Amino acid sequence: MSFNNSFPPERMYPNAELSPEEYELFVLNYFRKTYPFAEIAHREDIVGFDGVYNIDLTIRFEELGVQFLVLVECKHHKSPVKRDYVQVLKDRIRSSGAHKGILVSSSSFQRGAITYAKAHNIALIRVINDEFRYEIRSRDNYYNKVIPDKLSGALNMIWVEAINDTSLTSKLIEDFNEVLGISEK
Repeated sequence: MSFNNSFPPERMYPNAELSPEEYELFVLNYFRKTYPFAEIAHREDIVGFDGVYNIDLTIRFEELGVQFLVLVECKHHKSPVKRDYVQVLKDRIRSSGAHKGILVSSSSFQRGAITYAKAHNIALIRVINDEFRYEIRSRDNYYNKVIPDKLSGALNMIWVEAINDTSLTSKLIEDFNEVLGISEK
């Protein structure tokens, strides 16, 4: 038996395979843990002036006496997220009158997506999870997937942003206030 050159070895910590809904719930749990005061809904229908949109996550909170609405779209893709997804989110923000948009991805973002997001004040967050286990065996001998509140592996959410046409920057998110546009009191 031989292990590949990765550390930790893949056999010890297999890659997690989440469905799109499980990924959304994972992101929802992370936001709920970080902002327990906010009202966070999963797959909510939001009425816009040109139709009804089903949004992966909505975050509502009050700050300075103002009710805020944040639309969060979750993309669990293997390939980099394209500009089109950011454009769709921007259109939904405009139509619904939301205050902020956040696109959370398990993969990277294409340069056009990052440039467009910066121009339209949309936060791009990349979830990087090196490893975790989430399957347990049930009494019925089925494998149930469990989205843990706390992961066994290293989890980082990174804010990705364009500096100019050819350079990108990213930083570890330790405080979501900047992402949500909340000023410190």
